[in-house]
Amino acid sequence: MNSSTSQKALKQILKRDAETRGLLENLCAGLGVEFSFEDAEGNVLWGDPGQFSQAAVLEHQQEELGTFRYDNPRALTLLDALKVLFLKEWEKKKIGKEVLGLYREINMIYGLSEMISEKIDAESIARVTLEEATQIINTTHGLFLMLDADTERVVEVAHFGESPLRDTFIQDQEEVLRELIRRGTSAIVPASRVASNPALSHLKAVMYAPLKVKHRTLGMVILGHQEAQDYTAAELKLLTTITLQSATAIESAHLYQKGLREVREREEAIRKIHDASQKFVPSEFIRSLGRDHITEVSLGDLAEREVTVVFADIRGFTTISETLDPRDNFLFVNAFNIRMGPIIRRHGGFIMQYLGDGFMALFPEGSQGALSASVEMQERLREYNAERALKNRMPVQVGIGMQNGKLIMGITGDSERLDAAIISDTVNTAARIEGLSKHYGTSILLTQECKDSLTDPGRFDFRYLGRVQLKGKNKPIDLFECIDGDEPELKRHKLQNLAVFTQGMDRYFNREFAMAAVTFQQIYKLDERDLPAKLFLNRAAHLITQEIEENWEGVEMMTTK
Repeated sequence: MNSSTSQKALKQILKRDAETRGLLENLCAGLGVEFSFEDAEGNVLWGDPGQFSQAAVLEHQQEELGTFRYDNPRALTLLDALKVLFLKEWEKKKIGKEVLGLYREINMIYGLSEMISEKIDAESIARVTLEEATQIINTTHGLFLMLDADTERVVEVAHFGESPLRDTFIQDQEEVLRELIRRGTSAIVPASRVASNPALSHLKAVMYAPLKVKHRTLGMVILGHQEAQDYTAAELKLLTTITLQSATAIESAHLYQKGLREVREREEAIRKIHDASQKFVPSEFIRSLGRDHITEVSLGDLAEREVTVVFADIRGFTTISETLDPRDNFLFVNAFNIRMGPIIRRHGGFIMQYLGDGFMALFPEGSQGALSASVEMQERLREYNAERALKNRMPVQVGIGMQNGKLIMGITGDSERLDAAIISDTVNTAARIEGLSKHYGTSILLTQECKDSLTDPGRFDFRYLGRVQLKGKNKPIDLFECIDGDEPELKRHKLQNLAVFTQGMDRYFNREFAMAAVTFQQIYKLDERDLPAKLFLNRAAHLITQEIEENWEGVEMMTTK
């Protein structure tokens, strides 16, 4: 208890407490005496000092509290009473101060616990710990140190108070600090040891406590004061309590960070798997099943969709591959696919399956995107052939066929092996149309259904190639050639002679085979790359000498698949 507390106790007795003042007044009246009292600073707390000739000093614990003045010796009884009353009040204030101190400590510890529980890194916890410690422990300097588990180096995490030797303190004292941390003990450093240590020359009082959790010590907290201080065991205990809380919070933060890293690593692994799986099973296919990720699909998942199916096939692939070894053959196919895949995606489609010398693509949004992609693929192929020509390599030709219709998309297989599958007559028909593109000599061949479902058919140019009945099918299919995929000169030829070609087709279906043959021969002579004209020239010439059935409608019957 300091002198201010003693003075407060005296003022409470002699000036403020009416009950105590009444007791003293009754004693004075009973004894027939008077007195006065001045505190150590000369302030009059009772009576008039000028009317008394004798004086006595009131002391407590070797501290002079004030002067008691009197004339009659019987007044000393009042001095004894005053001492008793003072001790009672002093004890009350002492207990009150201790209770207040304990409350502050408990409140600080509780507040510290709340604050550090919100932190997820050691540096934030260290700063809060030092800030809170200074609120209840008289200190001018603080250092929060941790021992790196991997390097065994002592590392400063936070500090307050400036020191001329702070930058070199850890380096110069590292062995001592490491040993203190390993011991895991707390202590008040004797003043003599503080004075004899050059590294602590700016301080006159030091104490430290370990950052201990379970059976491990993570580091330590050092507090110091630049003036002489008598740190008490209670203050050391308080610091130890603070560091225990901090150590627990740091351990929790480490576990949280470790868990967070593991979660991020798992998420990254899952993302990589997801990204990789999307390259094997298109994300568009997964979304068509009503799922967002491949991990969500199950055996038997299915959905019915209206789509346009496109098949693309490299013409003469066998001839090209015979000139290449297996590795170069793979590189050739890969070079082709690398160029075509982005075109499909750019127009709203996705490649469902690679077929070695070609691929199957689906366009959920319909034939407009499918046909646009097919035209661009033929344009890109001409650029690729120009690159191949510079390397003296054979040109590549691609036939494209498409059909529009419904299909079932789903996950098939068994519990140990799943696969993305599509089942539909539309797929079979599209594959057969692609095969017919070779038969007709076209770059892009599509059905009436595809043409009718175009949202902007005016963007493209077509030639009608009649009807064909595929093997195994009951109904014939109307076929159209999209000439926009042809080389510019061939396309220009076909556009210029489109009306003549249409006239030839009308004569052919009206059984005017001789006139039809003449018409197609006229077109073919203008450009011998016009293979559909050559095909119908040969058909018409053949039918001139044939006996035609009454129900003949010009439907081409395909006897092979």
